[in-house]
Amino acid sequence: MHVDTRKGVHPWQFGLALLAVMTPVVPALAWVDDGFVALPLFLGTAAVTAVSLLFHGRPAGFALAAWAVSLPLLAWSFLGALAGMFVFFPSVLQLWLASAADPRERPRAAGVMTGAGLVLSVLQVGRLMGA
Repeated sequence: MHVDTRKGVHPWQFGLALLAVMTPVVPALAWVDDGFVALPLFLGTAAVTAVSLLFHGRPAGFALAAWAVSLPLLAWSFLGALAGMFVFFPSVLQLWLASAADPRERPRAAGVMTGAGLVLSVLQVGRLMGA
């Protein structure tokens, strides 16, 4: 049986999009103990951020969904800053990186993009968790 690996989104891209969803959620769950009342709004924003993950079988749809979600999310991360939505700004960058981080197309650039997305997550979670 022959499997064509080019048909779906590469795991690095999927992983970056998953990081875009999970990176802001980790601190939000920790903030619940501190009286964080915007959790439903926060989880709704994370759910919208996850839309691109539904297109894992279609790379063109994945990239389009990543950009279609990230542009309003960019505005929302600034407009909703008082409610804690500023933590979604790195998710915007990670979605942009995920849309282009296919090592089958650009091997070296995809590695750099994936590494940059991982560093964004580590820095964001570390800063927000007080590490």
